[in-house]
Amino acid sequence: MTTNGSPVLQAKGLVKRYGRVVAIDGSDLELYPGEILAVIGDNGAGKSTLLALLTGTTRPTTGRVAVRGTLAAILELGAGFHPEFSGRHNARMHAALFGIAGDDAERRIEEAIAFSELGAFIDQPVRTYSSGMYVRLAFALAVGVDPDVLVIDEALAVGDQHFQTKCIDRITSFRERGKTILFCSHNMYQVKKLCDRAVWLRAGAVAGLGPVDEVIDAYLEYTRVRDQETAAPGVAAAHAAAVLRLVDVTVEGGEGGDPPTWQSGAPITVRVVVERSRESDVEPGVGIAFVRNDGLVCYCVSTEMDGVTMDRRPDGTFSAVLHVPQLPLLGGGYYLNVATTNNRSALLVYDVQERRCPFRVRNTSDEYGVMRMDHAWLPARSPARSAADGGAR
Repeated sequence: MTTNGSPVLQAKGLVKRYGRVVAIDGSDLELYPGEILAVIGDNGAGKSTLLALLTGTTRPTTGRVAVRGTLAAILELGAGFHPEFSGRHNARMHAALFGIAGDDAERRIEEAIAFSELGAFIDQPVRTYSSGMYVRLAFALAVGVDPDVLVIDEALAVGDQHFQTKCIDRITSFRERGKTILFCSHNMYQVKKLCDRAVWLRAGAVAGLGPVDEVIDAYLEYTRVRDQETAAPGVAAAHAAAVLRLVDVTVEGGEGGDPPTWQSGAPITVRVVVERSRESDVEPGVGIAFVRNDGLVCYCVSTEMDGVTMDRRPDGTFSAVLHVPQLPLLGGGYYLNVATTNNRSALLVYDVQERRCPFRVRNTSDEYGVMRMDHAWLPARSPARSAADGGAR
């Protein structure tokens, strides 16, 4: 990635200790003008501590933080507001903290109030505000001072859809003007949509730093493996799985690697082997779901849905092969959820295994979303001509 000049923010060897807990340990970070960097990771990974260190609300035990230009932040909900003062009074104090006074301060405050859409509530004590109103005021004031660096910690998670859209538009305009943004969120969709790079924190250390898609996929793969290792089936589930047990699930095709990679539009084949208990006469069936790493089920199909029976193999097990000639999924990380079912009634599910066979998809186009849809751009026709054509048909 091409950078623009000197880094606008640098952090070297940061360490912050509280008792025996090391919140941030040896983290190095550089952020450049016009860049939006995401901070991701589990709860307790050190994300909020990192932002607090970078914004100066707490100090590192060792290491240093250097910021070039002005910095504004939206951290804890309502942080920096006096609860007994009105939103307007808090806005004036906020402007004063940034050295903005006189007519310029009043102009920016009025612009911030208009952006927040708080209406008459702007003259009410902020202790009467809802969480969404806090965020509206905090975001409006933070962007209103036009900082060189903007730090956002989960603020968009509280606002409503309308205000989130306004915030995202403002963030985009900030980037276009060469501003720098540090964006902390658990919303991987927003992170992918907004950010250029991502830093993944795990137990206070940098576990990944790089292009946003690669770091998010690595983080989601880590959570997938962790969840799979800690999952413990109950007694009832284990008994059900013994009736129709998943023996093996494999995928074929792709370009190798760990996890393997497919080009969008390339063929993919899924092979499933099932073992039926000797005491059972259930007709074996299987369901397969293609799931994106954030848990979105992109497509699910079963042998029962398509009226297909599984093949009996010489060793007494059963197999099914699902072939997709052109995988329509767009770029990202994916995995399979697989379940054995009664092929006469898919409502009866036995062995369920999630997050199997993780794989990546790469697409070279700029198309965005979950999957590619066959499409064509048709010549535009006037409404009168279209109506006439419709009448002729």
